[in-house]
Amino acid sequence: MPRLPLLRLALVTSLFVLAALPRLAVATDAPAAAKDSPLIQATDLLKLKQLSSPALSPDGKWVVYVVNSIEPKPDAKDDWVYHTHLWLAATDGSAPPRQLTHSAHSNTAPAWSPDGTRIAFVRGGSAPTDKAQIYTLALAGGEAVQLTKSEFGAGNPRWSPDGSKILFTTALSYAQVRDALEKSGADPKPKWSFEKPGRTANDTGNWGLKNGDKAKSEDKDAKKPAASPDGSLQERREWLAKNEADGNPRPLDRLAFLNEFDINPNLTFSHVFVQEAREDAPATDLTPGYNGFAAAEWMADGKSIVCAGAKKLDEHPDRSTAFSLYQVDAAGGGVKPFAALADYSLGNATPSPDGKWVALTATPGEAFGYGQTVVAIVPAAGGVEPKLLTEKLDRSAGNLQWSADNRFIYFVAATDGGFPLYRVPAAGGTVEKLTDKAELGVRDYALGREVLVQVLTSPANPYELHAGPVGARDSHPLTAHNSAWIAGKKLSAITPHSLVNKEGLTIQYWTMPPTEFDAKKKYPLLVEIHGGPAAMWGPGEDSMWFEFQYFAARGYAIVFSNPRGSGGYGYDFQHANHKDWGIGPAGDILSAADFVAKESYIDKARQVVTGGSYGGYMVAWLVGHDQRFKAAVAQRGVYHLPTFFGEANAWRLVPIAFGGYPWQEETRRILERDSPFNYVEAIKTPLLIQHGDNDRRTGFGQSEMLLKALKVLGRDVESVRYPRATHEMSRSGEPKQRLDSLVRYEEFFRRYIGEN
Repeated sequence: MPRLPLLRLALVTSLFVLAALPRLAVATDAPAAAKDSPLIQATDLLKLKQLSSPALSPDGKWVVYVVNSIEPKPDAKDDWVYHTHLWLAATDGSAPPRQLTHSAHSNTAPAWSPDGTRIAFVRGGSAPTDKAQIYTLALAGGEAVQLTKSEFGAGNPRWSPDGSKILFTTALSYAQVRDALEKSGADPKPKWSFEKPGRTANDTGNWGLKNGDKAKSEDKDAKKPAASPDGSLQERREWLAKNEADGNPRPLDRLAFLNEFDINPNLTFSHVFVQEAREDAPATDLTPGYNGFAAAEWMADGKSIVCAGAKKLDEHPDRSTAFSLYQVDAAGGGVKPFAALADYSLGNATPSPDGKWVALTATPGEAFGYGQTVVAIVPAAGGVEPKLLTEKLDRSAGNLQWSADNRFIYFVAATDGGFPLYRVPAAGGTVEKLTDKAELGVRDYALGREVLVQVLTSPANPYELHAGPVGARDSHPLTAHNSAWIAGKKLSAITPHSLVNKEGLTIQYWTMPPTEFDAKKKYPLLVEIHGGPAAMWGPGEDSMWFEFQYFAARGYAIVFSNPRGSGGYGYDFQHANHKDWGIGPAGDILSAADFVAKESYIDKARQVVTGGSYGGYMVAWLVGHDQRFKAAVAQRGVYHLPTFFGEANAWRLVPIAFGGYPWQEETRRILERDSPFNYVEAIKTPLLIQHGDNDRRTGFGQSEMLLKALKVLGRDVESVRYPRATHEMSRSGEPKQRLDSLVRYEEFFRRYIGEN
């Protein structure tokens, strides 16, 4: 399934060595065997640094960026935690990178002040219940200064053009929005239909308001109406409402009642706030009410803000699947429509430096679907429909940035197994691809007047910061966060291939030989399958870099592919798995595996398979239809599609991908046909089923169904559940759980294929 409940994801891995760099100090408590081995070891995962969010100083001489590292957990043996800090590097390489923040808190989302003297960033609290706040750090030295003190928390800081104010966003509960409206004298009821049957909005006291200090809470509770289980109907309702506010019980009356890790009975609304860029300044909510607004950016004049919100503001938020752009008065004068386009969902508003234009993205139909996201442009004055600029590219664009001279809009789009950087003239014209090397993936970037800084993934290094001239296709590395420890390691190379399936679609796939390859030996073949189903793997993928290299170092030959339905190949290819999640994509995956299995170094009798999310679904499908695999690992998958509709927060994939709902006869027939669970009697392959205890994206009930069925049938099956883990465990889960999963999967395979 996707990282968010939508049909869009991406990317993968490739291999050429970076230029030698000065070594950075690498702190790790990994065992000595991992430090000394020339092969990638499981515990090398603890050395991996993830780089993100580069931000250039106004003069382009410096770049601040985020480094996420894994460090020993204090007062705990054999366990680790993440540290997330800001680093600073000179873009000309004249000074080595240095760490700016050192606290135990998470430090993210850096943004330079217009005069280049301060950096605003988001710092997490010391406890999970603490709210993140915005801090500023002076480049001249000194400690970070807390800027916001919002009881709701603060994120996504943006400086006003003159540097006097800070814009930020935060999530408010229904009770908090109601309280603010009541205090202001505004209508405290939402404009959209209240979906609690037989009741009306705000027909009890505001029991959910529990923020503030003890005195305030006591004062608020004192004003609550009478509540009693034995009182009048209204008093009984008040008593029930009080229990609900305490979370005991949690009634579910909304459509989107699941988040990533739990049931989610309460609505929240993303609001845009602004305050003076100084300590203890009051913050003003610019978007009060029961609507959410996101991705807020200052207009160049500093008088207004542009952001995205639901296309229909009078529609219940859970039912909003398309978005428009809105303009917010920075002085508190309200919100008004800015840009909309029939049959498109708009987002990612990005004002031009000269203040004349706003770049944006436009997705045909709903925000989540098969439509390829297009770069568009609209005058800053508004009043006209956006002009589409990249329709002919037939790829989904994102991460928009303007060139300093206002001539070009830069963007990144998953393309043919790569993740390159593009640009398109703001006046319209030919789209130019700036990343020529297919083995590179642009993870993030920052654009200045003369310099372009990029976080790049290559087969030799999953994350490193590079810099080069704007418009140039070459760059030089600025950092050695990963190359420092990778330098002494042997890595497997990636080779691209393609085949044409019987429907005439070109299927890309890649192979990796065992790291210590000997042509005289035979090796087991590991088939890796991506999620989504609209993810895309290829040479520039970061999330699978370590897993691929780990299995190659353990003596596996690896094949991975982009079957029909994958992103990065245009609408027709992505839509080719519509109403067909099983037979067609499985044929593409097995065709790629067949080509590799013909190689003389492959032991055909020792083939294994694994995949996560949709890849977990596909693993279960394959072992229910093909007996070639000696063992399989299905990770956080979906196995019964009608059940998936009910227990997963990614349930919208059902109507999108299958054209209807489980209670509709034709759709139900297709869902049952494409459900791996219905072929459980044919599963003879030993199977390990992995899921996180808190994975609500796919839901874990189906894993339990599959386990129970295979146990009843007496098959070789085992399940592993990770406490506290969500669907993101393999990418950002607890370090020890990520480490355990890699070692556990490989150990399971060895039970059935033996050692090399």
